[in-house]
Amino acid sequence: MSQFSTSITYDETTALVMMTLRGKITAQDVISVYKIANEYAKTHNCSKVLLDVVELEHKFAAIDIVDIMPKVAHYLNGMTVARVVGFRGYMHDLFLQKAKRFNITAENFDCFNQAKRWLGNC
Repeated sequence: MSQFSTSITYDETTALVMMTLRGKITAQDVISVYKIANEYAKTHNCSKVLLDVVELEHKFAAIDIVDIMPKVAHYLNGMTVARVVGFRGYMHDLFLQKAKRFNITAENFDCFNQAKRWLGNC
């Protein structure tokens, strides 16, 4: 059973989808979240996504990222992703490393404003 909550919105002024995740997330939940972000972005003809995962706890092993990234990459193809992680943990760094292997334009940030500014410049 999923133990996380999601909030998603579209900001017309910056033309980006913003999503906040809180709680504990499984590997399958990660795939579902990026699918939702992709579908929501498509409805707004948007290719920029800002995810705030500061209050999110991973309920899966780091090795699972190897298995989920091909699926996540499918949903992020052609999108630019900024992730607010709050700190540089190995799971966040591993996610970013795998994303770049799939040619996904993505960056991790410590603060929301930095992430939003970076997306505005892409």
